[in-house]
Amino acid sequence: MIRSRLYHWNCSRFADLIRGTKKPLGLEWKEWDKWHESARKKHPYRYWIAEEGLDKLQDLFMFPVDVYHSVEVYIRNRFIDKIQYLRTGLKPGEYYDLDHRILYGLFNELVLFVEMELAHLTRWDQSKDYRFKNGRSIEAAYDYFEWACNIKYDENYMCYPGDPDYGTLTDQSKNMIKVKELYEWWTKERQNRVNPHDVIKKQTHGKHYYRLIDEMERGYEQIDTDKLIELIKIRGSLWT
Repeated sequence: MIRSRLYHWNCSRFADLIRGTKKPLGLEWKEWDKWHESARKKHPYRYWIAEEGLDKLQDLFMFPVDVYHSVEVYIRNRFIDKIQYLRTGLKPGEYYDLDHRILYGLFNELVLFVEMELAHLTRWDQSKDYRFKNGRSIEAAYDYFEWACNIKYDENYMCYPGDPDYGTLTDQSKNMIKVKELYEWWTKERQNRVNPHDVIKKQTHGKHYYRLIDEMERGYEQIDTDKLIELIKIRGSLWT
């Protein structure tokens, strides 16, 4: 298991100097292909040294650390975090139907993804001292959202004035806006739902009050289903 690095030698200023072409801070997958092709055509040998040579040299230099890291990560994933399981966040010892476990399992994992994985992507910013509790930081996650939800096509994406996409949000940003929307729906809006049994009473709504309760509960159920579908539609972007 090769360690996922926060810093790659082929992304350094030194690599830019060797390559003869500045590497963008970030691009979408299809844009990366265009950039690599363009940089390769400009300086084929310098491109190989910067992209392939430095990468192989870093792997060789970091090999002992990578081996240790691989063992450490396997043990943690297998016996501590147990990421092969969906963590529902539900109270242990209680029985929950499958529909309930699916809903809570997927959205609790989304919360962990935001507050742990996305939050940790802000570690490159040395100007802030984030407080992580049990590996989670809401503040760091929102700082990541602030950046990721506002990425626009520009020269860094090989998109120039006159292009119809210039200045518009990237697909990455659009997906991240949806991630933030679903995260806030689950952690804020849904948590503050009014219990229909608390507001609909026979005394105030008549003898058929139970129909209104059923209607309200069905409405909640439909919203839950709609949000689950929205989450599934963006699952391809839920990775770091």
